[in-house]
Amino acid sequence: MLVIVLGQICPLQAQQNVTTFGLQFKPIISSEIINTGPQVSTVDDISFTIEPNQGYSFGMVIRKGFTPQISLETGINFTRRNFELTITEDSTGFRGVSDFRYVIYEIPILGLIYVQMGRQVYLNTAFGASLNFLPSNWDSFDTYFEHFSRRNSWLIPSLLANVGVEYRTPKKGYYYFGFSYHRPFTEITTAGVLYKKNQREQARTFFDISGNYLTIDLRYFFHEAPEYKNRKKR
Repeated sequence: MLVIVLGQICPLQAQQNVTTFGLQFKPIISSEIINTGPQVSTVDDISFTIEPNQGYSFGMVIRKGFTPQISLETGINFTRRNFELTITEDSTGFRGVSDFRYVIYEIPILGLIYVQMGRQVYLNTAFGASLNFLPSNWDSFDTYFEHFSRRNSWLIPSLLANVGVEYRTPKKGYYYFGFSYHRPFTEITTAGVLYKKNQREQARTFFDISGNYLTIDLRYFFHEAPEYKNRKKR
């Protein structure tokens, strides 16, 4: 209620008719709360674990303001997802750890709503979708294992939502800090892992990789003046 009252008391700094370009960097957070914790599969006395590690996403953002409270946002991002693969064999005490990564390109489309919290401070929430382009399958290997991740499709849509706080300067652009939640509608890949000794297969298993993640969003938008259409004089 206080946020709404402040938004009504403080006049909105013009966002209407503004098209601005920005840059963003988003460290990726993995959490079991959103089903991105480690996945474990056991075959006899051999355990396979795939665990998401910290990754990142960065790219450009284009924002178009339609009213002082509503904007549309899109852009393109390069996203790198890092994973750790652990294989253990109880009978021999063997433990092997390796890592692999996915590279994904994302095109988000979001609708934003602003609430003014102060003269230059805004709370904004956004909701929309992202088109995720998977350029290839991925593999990794060592003397004791082989891993192959097969993409389920070269294009996978996802749900995207974020919330953040924005500080707008009169001439030096906008500074943004927030959080985003990214959830693909289907698993992005199926990862198969084979464990071997002396070039002979001992066990194999498969994992469905969901692709869910949280990010910390850091953005900067360059200053742009409002655009006004020329009106014809009668």
